Amino acid sequence: MENANNALEDTQRKGIGTPATRAGIMEKLIKTGLVERKGDKKVKRFIPTHKGIALITVLPEAIQSPLLTAEWEEKLKLIETGKLSSQAFLDDITDMTSSLVKTYECVKDSDTLFPKDNVGESVGICLRCGGTVLENKKGFCCSNKACGFAIWKESKFFTAKKKTMTKSLVKELIKNGKVTLKGCYSAKTGKKYDCVVLLDDTGGKYVNFKMKFGK
Repeated sequence: MENANNALEDTQRKGIGTPATRAGIMEKLIKTGLVERKGDKKVKRFIPTHKGIALITVLPEAIQSPLLTAEWEEKLKLIETGKLSSQAFLDDITDMTSSLVKTYECVKDSDTLFPKDNVGESVGICLRCGGTVLENKKGFCCSNKACGFAIWKESKFFTAKKKTMTKSLVKELIKNGKVTLKGCYSAKTGKKYDCVVLLDDTGGKYVNFKMKFGK
């Protein structure tokens, strides 16, 4: 992105963001799976993933163009100096979005470009709404999206103990509200211990857990 504007005189004059914002954008693209970072310590390359290429394929040309970003950067500078009102800028974006929604024709068979995550078998009944809890790539979530119940595979509560959140563990937690874990790692002592993990769900954003020791 540092040199992306060299090919276009207009973007070269107006710019497409600061180095700080560009760095943040690249990290977000990597985090969302649209771009991969490859290379050694000296030279890094950013390679679009299948998901990234698919997104570019279906996006309208106007949104893909760096010219649009350059124009918006220029207008933001005008707002800073009081030469353009923020409302006028927002109105332009609203008008453009409305026009694209009304006139843009979807790419044929575009749904095949974005395959859905494989959904595994049911691991139990949701404790919040009675829906079905299904396994996906990142965790075990209620099929009712409005519910919000989810147990993530990379839960810090378990990874800190060097334990993997498996399907069998989740099944037992949902069914019995607790599960016995053996050989948990203690970051403080470096030793291992056994405990009973209790499912402590209060209906908040995250599902919580508690530890119980002894009988």
